[in-house]
Amino acid sequence: MLPFRTKLSYGIGGISDNALYTLTGTYLMLYLTTVAGVNPAVAGTISAAGSVWEAVIGPFMGFKSDMTISRYGKRKPFLMMASVPVAVVTSLLFTSFDAPQWVKILYYLFMIICFWTAFSCEFVPYLSWGADLTEDYNERTVLRSYAYVFNQVGMAIGMVLPTIIVDYAMNWGRSLQQSWQLVGVCCGLCAGLSLLICSLTIHEDDNPNFVKPVKGEKAEGMNIKKMLYDYKGILGLKPIRYLLGASVVYLIANTIFSSDRVYFMTYNLGLGNGMITVLMLIITLSGVAFVPFLEKASRRYDKKNVFLCIIGTMGMLMICFRFIGVESLTACIALCLIYSLANTAYWQLMPSMIYDVCEVEELENGEKKTGAIISLQALSESLSIALGLQALGIILSLSGFMERVQVQPEKALLWIENSFTLIPGIFMVAVALIMKGYPINRQAFEKVLEKLEEKRKKG
Repeated sequence: MLPFRTKLSYGIGGISDNALYTLTGTYLMLYLTTVAGVNPAVAGTISAAGSVWEAVIGPFMGFKSDMTISRYGKRKPFLMMASVPVAVVTSLLFTSFDAPQWVKILYYLFMIICFWTAFSCEFVPYLSWGADLTEDYNERTVLRSYAYVFNQVGMAIGMVLPTIIVDYAMNWGRSLQQSWQLVGVCCGLCAGLSLLICSLTIHEDDNPNFVKPVKGEKAEGMNIKKMLYDYKGILGLKPIRYLLGASVVYLIANTIFSSDRVYFMTYNLGLGNGMITVLMLIITLSGVAFVPFLEKASRRYDKKNVFLCIIGTMGMLMICFRFIGVESLTACIALCLIYSLANTAYWQLMPSMIYDVCEVEELENGEKKTGAIISLQALSESLSIALGLQALGIILSLSGFMERVQVQPEKALLWIENSFTLIPGIFMVAVALIMKGYPINRQAFEKVLEKLEEKRKKG
């Protein structure tokens, strides 16, 4: 069993990825269109381009961390190296200026690529570290529970803190542009600090066979052919295909909902920053409240069954809300709680299920490649973010959304509501249908461990 301090330290690292992920997922489109003055369709393309780049760089980070040999382990060096870049790049991403449209496009395109490069450098090794720390089926869910609690702290930093900072900064006489730059600085510093705390306080060795290289001996380089061969073997595993498919579909829904909700609260409900902050805080706190419930349910009913049931049910409820209507603050809170339960189920249980595939892969292919497997999850996230942001940008553009205008056309309001309810709901139901075929449960995993132990003993 892992000691409490290790679980706590690992959890703290979860602040970083969710703070950055939530900040960009919730506010980047809004920032680019209403603060930086970029056309919605172009803003969607810029956001999508960064995610596509992460899909390219993520597998390299996963493979590289698997191959890393150092006295500090495989994953820790990546978190330490990423801590400063994520702080700097996040600050620059939310810096705006007066310039021709093409200059803005080039600037934000470059910054979003830098942002996702830094993000991949910490996210893939961090998530991989969880599978390295324990092979216990239930303890992995417990470890992810710690991570998810601190993920919610990160969510508060990336989702609640920005509106508070903008409100206070503008009340102090700062411009809207200066206020959002302050958002980038604060969120970036919090993310970088959490990475340093996590990496410096976990002492369990994930590279127990480390041997100090002989002087003059060259480290193993980046073998692209081997990397592609490894990924081909991983993608040949049935469980990973189900998980990746479900992840892509869910995260498209999550991206559309998360990026659209501020538009809906602002333009459809006419809420100010103060009330939007309250709603974001409700989503964050409810996520923490759901964690122990999901952990206990997973122990009793198996995490696969809990995941499938919650995602499918919450998806159907979101579809129902489209026809009931979300015309009041109470209805909006109810919908946010529905979303929060589904989102908690995804982020608490999906990484734990992906960890379980690591042993399946070792049994099938003879070598445990945790970083490579986790990087495929990161790749699915990148692709889904790209697709979701591009889709929302196109939806806003085609529906007649006008940047920097307070009152929007009826058609734009209609499609903002569809993107808040109907579209994410349909995608969530599809996720549940995909996961029905996922083959690993507690019993199946125990059999995998038994066979793997026999294989390890044989040499």
